Amino acid sequence: MIVYTLHSLDRYVFGVIIEPLRHEFHFTDSQLGAIGGTAHAIGFCVCVLPVGWLMDRTNRVKFLATMLGIWSAVSGLGALATGYWSLFAMRTVVGAAESSTAAGTQSLVASIFPAKERASAMGIVHSGLALGTGLAFVIGGFVAQHWGWRAVFLVVGLPGVILAALMWLRFPEPPKSNESSDAGQAVPMWQVAKFFVRTRAVFFNTIGLAIVAMNIASIWIWITPILVREHGFSLSAAGLVVGIAAGVLKFASTALSGFLADWIAKGRVDRLWVVPSCALTLSVPAAFGIAFAPSPAIAVVLVFVLGLTLGTHYSAPKAAIMTATPPRMRGSVAAMQELVANLGGAAIGPLITGIISDKLGGANSVSLALGATVSLNLVAAASFWFGIRGTSRSPAVADASSGMITPR
Repeated sequence: MIVYTLHSLDRYVFGVIIEPLRHEFHFTDSQLGAIGGTAHAIGFCVCVLPVGWLMDRTNRVKFLATMLGIWSAVSGLGALATGYWSLFAMRTVVGAAESSTAAGTQSLVASIFPAKERASAMGIVHSGLALGTGLAFVIGGFVAQHWGWRAVFLVVGLPGVILAALMWLRFPEPPKSNESSDAGQAVPMWQVAKFFVRTRAVFFNTIGLAIVAMNIASIWIWITPILVREHGFSLSAAGLVVGIAAGVLKFASTALSGFLADWIAKGRVDRLWVVPSCALTLSVPAAFGIAFAPSPAIAVVLVFVLGLTLGTHYSAPKAAIMTATPPRMRGSVAAMQELVANLGGAAIGPLITGIISDKLGGANSVSLALGATVSLNLVAAASFWFGIRGTSRSPAVADASSGMITPR
């Protein structure tokens, strides 16, 4: 959970310093969207498959610790940025190193927890994303308001360097898996790709995750500028609001949604769709409502609703994917899932929102553009319903002696 907290802290802190950067460097919204989303995703997508391949063949804890140290150190070096391309390069390297997070943590969780407990475990682990996002806005807003945007990069980079050293020295590597006799035999990537495309539970859940990744990246990059530009908030006040939405409400929904999904499913993996699909449907009117909110107070309430709805998609779909995946290829499948989610989602979400905002113009152009982007969550909800229902009714499908399931 702590690794995911630092992953999210370094990834989304850019959203709180958009306005200072825009004023200092005279960036357009399209340029800010490219730095905030596309740059990070380029590095992530180039490295995620090799990283997943290595994760299945190396000491996962030490490898993850090394990547954590790299992205945290480079985040700190962002304080030396001199313009568009230096910021773009810094975000690209951070994305490359952060590509290790999902493959490492999901593979470790699947090795430690049985299938019937994985949604709950995934929910707890992924709640670190919400906590990190909240800290990014609360700490980032306060630091930026008092000491400037360069100090923000220094503050968020240091904790990861310290944790990376502790992980390398103190944390043991758990067994790859005790679920299958051939769990330690890594699978060639072409076989992983074939399994990925042909397995309904993996493919359609990944499509849903890609769409939500696009919208989450857009929301956390653009929601602070919306509150500042359209509703008159100061940078620190907007950071506090978004920090509560992401760090408290999204944290709670992420941590608890896995338990709720497990309770509703009652051991049936193919029932895990209910919580994420219903919550994502609710996120669409909440996002559009921010553009038409008649007062700052109502806008704050709607931001809080978004925080509650956007934490529910991590645990159940990813638990279904890991349950449907044999132990010996979980790191590679998780990496491939993250590649699709970032290349088809997070890479383009903030950029698309910025482009739409530039085209629309006007006082509330950013919030309208964000609402248009978030409306695609309806497609994600349908993808989760279809994909999770394709998982075997057995909650231990990946624990079978063959380690495979029949694609549906």
